[in-house]
Amino acid sequence: MDEAKDSVKKNRRTILVVDDEEDYRLTLERRLFQCGYDVVTAANGKHAIQKIQSGKQFNLILCDLKMPLVSGPDFLKVLRKAGIQVPVIVITGHPEKESVQSAAQFGVSAVLLKPFKPNDLMKKIEEVLAAHDSNATASTN
Repeated sequence: MDEAKDSVKKNRRTILVVDDEEDYRLTLERRLFQCGYDVVTAANGKHAIQKIQSGKQFNLILCDLKMPLVSGPDFLKVLRKAGIQVPVIVITGHPEKESVQSAAQFGVSAVLLKPFKPNDLMKKIEEVLAAHDSNATASTN
């Protein structure tokens, strides 16, 4: 029985949630955990960079655009310069064209505008992970 639990745990996906709004970050963390994901949170891009540099592997990143210290686009720039190709879903309540375009140049998989319905987020996460999985499989064949 423990082997089955270990197998499930090994197959769990880990999502990094980067958002400076604590209540929002905690709500996302709780919802994602309830849906079977392991979740790591960061209050801004600087903290997210530290989490990435710690060696932790992520299957997906949810990232706000407007944050103190290191903005979403600046975080994405560091991420991609380091060669990390984890899929990213941008979540933002400030959909200024320049910010979204700035983030888009770093290969984001999707953009969701706050507030969004939890089911819309879960559907988008599943779509992005499935697309990433199929791309990874295609590139290894």
